[in-house]
Amino acid sequence: MPKIVELAVDLVVASKSPHRPGISDTHIRFFRRQNFLQLHTILELPEAGLFVANDGQGGHVGQVLLLGNQIDSVSDVRQAWVYDLSVRQDWWGKGVGQALMARAERFVKEELKHAYIGLGVTSANERAVGFYERLGYQVERVQMVKRIQPDV
Repeated sequence: MPKIVELAVDLVVASKSPHRPGISDTHIRFFRRQNFLQLHTILELPEAGLFVANDGQGGHVGQVLLLGNQIDSVSDVRQAWVYDLSVRQDWWGKGVGQALMARAERFVKEELKHAYIGLGVTSANERAVGFYERLGYQVERVQMVKRIQPDV
């Protein structure tokens, strides 16, 4: 479990939004670590899926974490939601992320019986956006932000 948390914490800065200046990488990593404190509780749910990839010698190289029975806010359709896909950078481009997402999709289709799987990705993370588009994910909604006052 610590390796899963550490990988997610290390890679979260790739999702840093350029539209929220002044938020340090340290703060982002701290916040991500706090989010993952709930991991044990989440994994007890039957609709939770955590799939990991290793290097064949027991070394952790990536993971995908998702949760089913999420309700789409517009259509009221049950779907799964990917909360984390993390792959060690030295394993990028080797098919690990693709294999993890394929396993997650099988879980959603075969075990959860959902027709949809959603995820969020920071628009500035062009590498991730392109990756998901190559897997067939499409933009359904756009989240927008406007800064209305300076940092306090």
